[in-house]
Amino acid sequence: MQITYPTSPTKELTLDNGLKIIVAELSQATDAHIELSYKVSHRNELSENAGINLILAGVLLQDSQDTVTSDVYELKSFHRDDFTSYIQRVPPSCLEEAFSQHATLMAAPKMTDATLQAQIQQQNSYRVESDVFISNYNTSQEINELFYPFSGYSNNANGTPVSLSRLDINQLRQWYQRWYMPNNATLVVVGNVNAVNVFKLVEQHFSAIPHRSLEAFNYIKEASEPGKRHIELRKNTKEPMAVMAFNLPDRNFFNDDPKAFGALGILAELLTNYFLLMPDGWGVAGVRCDENAGLFSLSVTALSADQTPSQLEQGLHTYINELKRNPIDTQTLEQAREKRLTRWAKREQDPLILPAIVTKYHHSKLPLSNRAQEYQALLGVTAKDIQDFANTYFTEQRMTTAHIFPLEGSLE
Repeated sequence: MQITYPTSPTKELTLDNGLKIIVAELSQATDAHIELSYKVSHRNELSENAGINLILAGVLLQDSQDTVTSDVYELKSFHRDDFTSYIQRVPPSCLEEAFSQHATLMAAPKMTDATLQAQIQQQNSYRVESDVFISNYNTSQEINELFYPFSGYSNNANGTPVSLSRLDINQLRQWYQRWYMPNNATLVVVGNVNAVNVFKLVEQHFSAIPHRSLEAFNYIKEASEPGKRHIELRKNTKEPMAVMAFNLPDRNFFNDDPKAFGALGILAELLTNYFLLMPDGWGVAGVRCDENAGLFSLSVTALSADQTPSQLEQGLHTYINELKRNPIDTQTLEQAREKRLTRWAKREQDPLILPAIVTKYHHSKLPLSNRAQEYQALLGVTAKDIQDFANTYFTEQRMTTAHIFPLEGSLE
């Protein structure tokens, strides 16, 4: 067991226009991994413009294709709960070309109505397919709305046919003007790079972009105990499924209690191992700790169509109640702790993962040094800590359950 967290050191710079740059030098990496994020997401949308943030990203990327050189790899967008990221992997020798492209997207992007209409059509086609498809890794909009009744994390990121039909190119440009500016952005570069050289190139390409006034936005924290919620759905799945989730405190709460955050991580490992051993189905345990909400979610798919979601849910209740009643044995605790510590150590050396981790810490206004503190806290988590966490947070007042049935067949 590794006692000291192998933190990848970072170097930081903030330009006069407000752009924050964070660099982690990983000499063992082959390429440079860029993540330019803007503090905007579907949480900032209203029902009448739902989907605009995702559509804008599609338009920006599609209309910027002619600015990419053959040596610069594809630029992609990722839509997180609290921010939107533009991610790219490039050879270190192509950093300048990549920064030039990102700077163009920030300063003077091309946005055409033809591309907007194509993106809307594409998104509507995707919705038809995704509305009925579900898996352990894909939560439906109906269930997501139960997870987060107040905070806005349940806003429909994909939009609706009505909201997308209302979008025009002027609205898209206004959304861009409202959020896409250096003082609302963070640039993270991880890989085989030299921080000093990265800072010089960033200054060269981004320093002339003026900052703009950023209007205040009322971010609402999710309720700690919204009450028990339940839904039954038919989706495109061959076997029945069950979902169980518990609302948790937000990321900043756990910053003040890193040991509780460690207990949460070990619980995720325990449930993951449980899913590998359970006889009735296969499942996934997930943890989401965002700026204003947290969620511990469990999703189980039956092994046969004869099983019911109620049976799957009962299996989850049985295991969670056991965690509440009795502290886990020492061997089980140490195995789960070792797995969690190994995951944390690996992510620090993975240029694909580290940019997103650094970005999330920054947007949550948490010191990057907290990565090491949380790792160290994992070492001190006891079986009693895990039992206390389960009894505190795995309660009915925090719980959402969902029963999912195949499109054809009878409800239980």
